[in-house]
Amino acid sequence: MTAPSTPGRVVAIGSVNIDRILRCPVLPAPGETVLAAGSAQGFGGKGANQAVAAAAMGAPTCLVARVGADAEGRAALADLRAAGVATDAVRTDPDAPTGLAVVLVDPAGENSIVVVPGANGRLTGAEVAQALAGLALTSADTVLTSGEVPEECIRATASALPAGPRWIHNAAPAGALPDWSGPGLRRPLLVANAVEAAQLTGRSADAAGTTDGTGDNSGDDRRDGTAATATALAALGDGAVVTLGAAGALVATGGALHRVPAPEVAVVDTTGAGDVFCGALAARLAQGASLPEAAATAVAAGAFAVTALGARGALPRPADLTGPAARPS
Repeated sequence: MTAPSTPGRVVAIGSVNIDRILRCPVLPAPGETVLAAGSAQGFGGKGANQAVAAAAMGAPTCLVARVGADAEGRAALADLRAAGVATDAVRTDPDAPTGLAVVLVDPAGENSIVVVPGANGRLTGAEVAQALAGLALTSADTVLTSGEVPEECIRATASALPAGPRWIHNAAPAGALPDWSGPGLRRPLLVANAVEAAQLTGRSADAAGTTDGTGDNSGDDRRDGTAATATALAALGDGAVVTLGAAGALVATGGALHRVPAPEVAVVDTTGAGDVFCGALAARLAQGASLPEAAATAVAAGAFAVTALGARGALPRPADLTGPAARPS
């Protein structure tokens, strides 16, 4: 697809968190105490991560969100601005703290995360609708939402978003999708990982190809199961992209399926990889790429993101995705 003469913008609607990261020898089982090998603090939240990732890929980006009237909120806003994200539509909440995420990471890079929403949980649909109305969106723009803000914000996007801009909804954390089947409501391109896609479509994790956690979806049965899950998810929105970890991603759009392989990388921490994927996907769509083209860039970006600790430890720029490490092996 030819890039538009004026590249579009990415508008991220979502959460802003402070991340407390604990490096653990193993992820604790219920009732188990584990001594962490170290700790770190960073910035996170799905909305903020996705916005920063889109900006790193060269797309003009703004964020619609809420933070607390605290030192953490001020630091998060400063970090977003330094990353090139416009924060005019981020409100400061005087009565709730900035969101907090506690992230446990094991030596293989797998994680467990507990989130305290704080101010994120007080973002309203009216604020979202007001922000969208004030942005004078065009068909070149891409709106990106996710599940760490109240459902009313997603419903407001469905009703307030004009017909032209593309809408991506990252359905994570997985939960019941809003009803956008009514007249005048927009339907988004849905993005979810294989487990989330299985939950959203009512299919088993085995059917979605997620039985062993290795990312190996190469068996015929598993590939067929993943394809069926992606097709079922696409029917719930305006197409779907199912991310498959080390196996790449599967794009379901217009009745066709496109498999996108992933490059081999040394995994340090998978936290935020899905957010980087979504931010890169939105940026490339705003720059005029087709959906399969944008998904290929997003897979490479997500793979790059897992090579360092933290949700933003390895944010790729376009130049980072042109070398051998970003190409399928």
